[in-house]
Amino acid sequence: MEANELKSKTVEEVYSFIRQRLGTRRFEMSGYDSGKNETCTVFNISLLNEFADLGIYNYTAYLFVDFYKGSGTIYLKYFQDLEDKNYEVDVAGWKTVEIMYHIFELTIFSDRTKRRRY
Repeated sequence: MEANELKSKTVEEVYSFIRQRLGTRRFEMSGYDSGKNETCTVFNISLLNEFADLGIYNYTAYLFVDFYKGSGTIYLKYFQDLEDKNYEVDVAGWKTVEIMYHIFELTIFSDRTKRRRY
């Protein structure tokens, strides 16, 4: 499925798409990384990357989700943002599917400038 197709779907249909893509995987919300491998961070980035083909990174200079003791924050900076602003979106208490849907709203469902990729 492509981003344009998702835009025409209902919220529940998009939630279902996200669930199908992720299977049983959910964000690791503890925020605790053990050792040198930063396993929590690497795992959470891998979940975001499941949706890279939709173009979520084409709207941002950076995009990641960080958790600490169950409280989550989406960090992003839009590509060619006139305000050159760093955004922090509190998603504490949200479930993985809700967070991913909101990332879609902030990127592929938005009217923001999209980076052209060849």
